[in-house]
Amino acid sequence: MKEEQQVQTVPQKGDSHTQQAREHGLLTLDPGVGIWTVVTFSLLLVILRRFAWAPILSSLEEREKRLQSSMQTAEEARNESKRIAEEQNKILAAARHEASEILATARKSGDEFRKKMEQGAKAEREKIIAAAEAEIKVLQQNAKEELRKFSAELAIGAAEKLLQENLDQVKSQKLVEDYIAEMENTG
Repeated sequence: MKEEQQVQTVPQKGDSHTQQAREHGLLTLDPGVGIWTVVTFSLLLVILRRFAWAPILSSLEEREKRLQSSMQTAEEARNESKRIAEEQNKILAAARHEASEILATARKSGDEFRKKMEQGAKAEREKIIAAAEAEIKVLQQNAKEELRKFSAELAIGAAEKLLQENLDQVKSQKLVEDYIAEMENTG
């Protein structure tokens, strides 16, 4: 019985606090806050769309062009290595013809030379392609990370500025414009 009384006395001491927490809790719906949240979020989306998406997209397009350029360079390197391999094969065919007229030792040396050149060209081609693919992956990852960071910083900064003051419409508009100007000066 004493335990029940003790349990009942604890809520009675904080009863006003508990009631106040229920009235102002995070899960209670307040139409005014809801409307301002929607307005603020919509305003943030408009600002982001108007001022942030274009630079972000142009940066991504520029990086895509660089990636395409890297891919094209890798393809050109691959074609060049094929051309070199074909030239080497032609040279080796001529060397075989000459080697057939030379002693068996010269023929053996020519075959070894051909094998080394093919292996070297193949290894170099694979090295160039692997390096280009690795660079492309790194550039893509960097672009994604930079986009995430920029978007997060911009959203947090704008929300922070808006929430630091109790704003009316005029103050809110001026604060957003000041923050955008500040971002343009730093960026």
